[in-house]
Amino acid sequence: MPYSPENLPSRLVFVRHAQTHANVQRVWHGQTDTELTETGHLQAARLGQHFHQIMQPDVIIASPLLRTRLTAQAIADAHNLPVALDPRLMEFHLGDWENTSFDDLQGKMAVAARLRDEPDFTPPNGESQNMVRQRMVEALEDIIQEHAGAQVAIVSHGVAIAVTLAHYLVDDTTKWLQYNMNNTGITELCLATRSLPSFNLTPHLQEVEAE
Repeated sequence: MPYSPENLPSRLVFVRHAQTHANVQRVWHGQTDTELTETGHLQAARLGQHFHQIMQPDVIIASPLLRTRLTAQAIADAHNLPVALDPRLMEFHLGDWENTSFDDLQGKMAVAARLRDEPDFTPPNGESQNMVRQRMVEALEDIIQEHAGAQVAIVSHGVAIAVTLAHYLVDDTTKWLQYNMNNTGITELCLATRSLPSFNLTPHLQEVEAE
């Protein structure tokens, strides 16, 4: 749908959560709750300290999973803001395949290809790309309507964000792998021009990686 700049947030920034144990172990924790690693806590702290150099948020909205709440809270604490939670911003849920290693998913090449290439492919008791797209877009459209003119930070998950970007930028969720983000990566989406003024910014991680 077309957007008028006056009816949009002044800026809309996505942030992927900080590092988790599942990220390190390379297992799929979609809607499985998982704790941040020690490095993840440090990443979140650095993100909070640095975020004012990216934007001065008016609104912070996050997935209710622990990893996103903790990441969002680091930004919120630095700006004296509350964190609003929206379950529609949660990660791609693989149902019975949650907690499966990436190697096992890749080993089943047909499974990996279907997760990547078929928007309606749904794992047992899980959801499809299109289901993720639908709830993420519904959440974003509500945010747009409620926060016109505001600077909005959305803290979500790697695949959920990537599916959303692929939808808005190229109208093809199967291209989500093109929008892979690092933990605490920062990406700005301009809906008026369907473009990314910035993608996967991580200057705050330089200190973390040096320690």
